[in-house]
Amino acid sequence: MRTLPFFLTMEGCPRRCVYCHQGEITGISRAPSPAEVRRAAAEQREPCEVCFFGGSFTCLPSALQREYLDAALAAPPGSILRFSTHPECITEEALKLLAPYPVSMIELGISSLDDRVLARCRRGYSSRPALEAMRRVLNSGFLLGAQMMIGLPEQTEESSLADLDLIAELKALPPPTLRIYPCLVLEGTSLARSWREGKYAPLSVEHAARWAGRLLLRAEALGFPVQRIGLQETESLAKSVLAGPHHPALGELARSAALALRLSEEAPEGPWRIDREKISWLRGHGKFGLRLLQEITGLSAADAEKRVRYE
Repeated sequence: MRTLPFFLTMEGCPRRCVYCHQGEITGISRAPSPAEVRRAAAEQREPCEVCFFGGSFTCLPSALQREYLDAALAAPPGSILRFSTHPECITEEALKLLAPYPVSMIELGISSLDDRVLARCRRGYSSRPALEAMRRVLNSGFLLGAQMMIGLPEQTEESSLADLDLIAELKALPPPTLRIYPCLVLEGTSLARSWREGKYAPLSVEHAARWAGRLLLRAEALGFPVQRIGLQETESLAKSVLAGPHHPALGELARSAALALRLSEEAPEGPWRIDREKISWLRGHGKFGLRLLQEITGLSAADAEKRVRYE
């Protein structure tokens, strides 16, 4: 189903996190009005998924939420709704307001479930309320999406892996869908000041790919679908990134890392059999996956490549 995205840049957000500058990420500085949403929805010829991203939808005033939701209903019959929001604004009242509408998924900006990381990033809550918000969404019958991040201040790879284990304890069926975003240093953020002062060291592209690869493997083992790894590239984002793992193919690099890790675990010295459609995961981007496989196994580059069988 085609998506029809609307970006409510920072609208409703209860505070500004140290890393966030939605206008620079999306290149959109003004949120569309409900009337603009209605017009765009009515122009669709087939059912679509109307999405409200970039802000905290359920933090908006209830009347404004209804205006946006009603506007989205102008899309052809069979269309559905999806939005992102802040865990603080998942209340019983908010969920009751949503109940009559065809909401396909509620995505929560979780970022991390490590209390030190949440405090450093000024998220305004601890892990327990975030998990309670996730459980509340699930108990209300909505599908859940969790937007996770890597490379945040105070965050470690082990703490982000532990985040997935905490989410798994919710025992949700179907399981939450994940998005994994890298922490970038954007102009105009508090994190940019910390970076300039030498108080924050961002990830390199390679480190981010390896970290995301580990998360991807854990997510797959826990049964979590991963919808996206990395931010969508925009001209505005490219201009505003000061530092960090900014790469338009970070998702593919992460999948390369996950494949190398999985192959080395299954057969430390090979041979390794993979689908031909995944050749680029090993050989693309300067043979990133093969180089990582070589590093993990201790084999020479030539030996590592010889032991891969494409089927």
